[in-house]
Amino acid sequence: MTEQVTLEITIKAAIIKGGNKVLLIKRAKDARLNPGKYDLPGGHIEIGEDFEEALGREIREEVKIEVKIGPIISAASFKENKKGLRYLAFYRGGEVKLSKAHDSYEWLEIGEAIKKLSDKGFESEKKETLKKAKEYLEMKNSVANWQRSLADFENYKKQQAENQKEFTKFAAENIIHQILPVLDNFHASTDHIPEDQKDSPWVAGIMHIQKQLEDVLKENGVEEIKAKAGDKFDHNVHEAIQTDTKETNINTKKTNKIIKIIKKGYKIGDRIIRPVSVIVE
Repeated sequence: MTEQVTLEITIKAAIIKGGNKVLLIKRAKDARLNPGKYDLPGGHIEIGEDFEEALGREIREEVKIEVKIGPIISAASFKENKKGLRYLAFYRGGEVKLSKAHDSYEWLEIGEAIKKLSDKGFESEKKETLKKAKEYLEMKNSVANWQRSLADFENYKKQQAENQKEFTKFAAENIIHQILPVLDNFHASTDHIPEDQKDSPWVAGIMHIQKQLEDVLKENGVEEIKAKAGDKFDHNVHEAIQTDTKETNINTKKTNKIIKIIKKGYKIGDRIIRPVSVIVE
């Protein structure tokens, strides 16, 4: 007849608080096993429990705090029929209140906690668990730092692209502002060509150059702001360089209507490059 062997599994957790501190508890001096030794919260699995359910229960019974249970970070083997699973857990809240099996606790920086534990006996396995926890957290932090660096680099590229767009826009606007006075001069000339000279070759050449300048502006998204005499003055797109008020009697009122266009205005989309210069009545 085959002898049945009962497998005993213990579960414990390295509970992390604030990213770099771990909870160490110390067994009571009158404890039946390993009195006065440092330990990690945890215990045994009861019938019908799964691992994480049992670990959560043991933590509540031993230290009365709430945690979020993380991954398994190591497995320990003590005897042929006794094994241990070691988890990482993260403090969620509550004040540490020890069960009768323990008489003190400390939140320690994980490296400091490792130094407190013995390399031999009962504490040695807890020490190895904390080393695994430290390695895991360092790996996670390295990945998080790499992800942050990658995100920072992506943000840098986006910012550089935006800066380049702004620079290009500024450079284009600077050129446009230099072209507009030249175009104004063409308009001043071509708007007053005598009727008997409009079909002459030199006039056709000037008009062609004027058209080329206008096409360059259009290709760069520049539009003329439409305005004519009789339109109501709009300070958003018009600039009044002169007000012509005819005071025929004491009750004369301004109409705020444009009576003459002095200089054409231009825009790119909704952005005003130069307002229309007008005389307002």
